[in-house]
Amino acid sequence: MDDGRRYLTPAEAAAALRVSTDTVLRLVSSGELPAPRVSPRVIRIPMPAFDAFQAGRRPAKRRVVTRHVETEPALGIDERAAEPVTSR
Repeated sequence: MDDGRRYLTPAEAAAALRVSTDTVLRLVSSGELPAPRVSPRVIRIPMPAFDAFQAGRRPAKRRVVTRHVETEPALGIDERAAEPVTSR
């Protein structure tokens, strides 16, 4: 399916896979077929993700990485930070 398009609708993906649109939407919601939600009611499936799914490859799920940044408290002009307490 290479006609120069970058995205498919769920109905077009369902027709290409020979399944129902509900099945495609279930695959999208489970994360098996990655697809961004363009608006609350519009979903588009990127062609590379669709081609990989159709070939039997599953996309790797990406982990969400959170970084904890140590921040120092904001001090006034004449304020100093308390000295750290060290245990003996």
